[in-house]
Amino acid sequence: MPQTFRHIGIIGKLGAIRVQDALARATAVLEQRGLRYSLDPDTVPPEYQIVPAARPISAWDDVDLCIVIGGDGTFLYASRALIDRQIPLIGIHTGRLGFLADLTLDDLADQLDRILAGHYHCEQRHTLRVTIEGRDGSSEHLAINDAVIRSSKAQMIELDVYNHDRYLSHYRADGLIIATPTGSTAYALAAGGPIIEPNLPVSLVVPICPHTLTQRPVVIDANSPITITPGAKSSGAQLSIDGQQQHRLHHKDRITIRAGIPLPVLHPENYHFQDRLRAKLNWGIAPEDSHG
Repeated sequence: MPQTFRHIGIIGKLGAIRVQDALARATAVLEQRGLRYSLDPDTVPPEYQIVPAARPISAWDDVDLCIVIGGDGTFLYASRALIDRQIPLIGIHTGRLGFLADLTLDDLADQLDRILAGHYHCEQRHTLRVTIEGRDGSSEHLAINDAVIRSSKAQMIELDVYNHDRYLSHYRADGLIIATPTGSTAYALAAGGPIIEPNLPVSLVVPICPHTLTQRPVVIDANSPITITPGAKSSGAQLSIDGQQQHRLHHKDRITIRAGIPLPVLHPENYHFQDRLRAKLNWGIAPEDSHG
């Protein structure tokens, strides 16, 4: 049964083009429906930061849906900020590629109104829980797209990788990507990995420019822990979470990657992943059909 939304949170991208237009249109729909909304003052345009509805995300006690205005980077930021509270997200695309955002400015009012009326598809996206244990102590992080280990010195690094406590491979490469199905259409795809449907419970291990050409991407069970240790010749290795958080690594550090808590994402009721591939990546389109 569709959820009834009463309090809507809104996260934008400060300084981005078209965010103000999208924000004005979205709030108009909410006000027409008599719904309460809260604006993240750190990410909305300055004129919205001083209105009564502007309040920190930490004060969003009863928000039950979040509208994310921007591109994929904004969507990833909002995901990490709200996933612990399991607040579903719906994206309005105002960035470049916008693979994670469904709604567009052209038909925003109609699409958003239908979602608020309960006509939507809810998808649970898989995430990664990344634990770093080493000389700098222990820390835990959440990845929506991917966790990437590579050298900060543009050098080859060496990594030992274990899966379910069983030795998987020794990689000598420019780096290694551990991706979710959501991240399979991001960096992992550019590195030669496969496209994976977002609802599949798997993780993707993709070497970046491996020294041994037989080392190919591997798809594994998302509930099977992955353990990675940098080798002695991996000076300058660093771990990047969704391209937004950077962590320096040392020899004998231990990185463990497990399935994280699911991320609830809403789509319009006519959403299909295959259509998104064609619309955003021109995937599966014959050359003679790609020019209109």
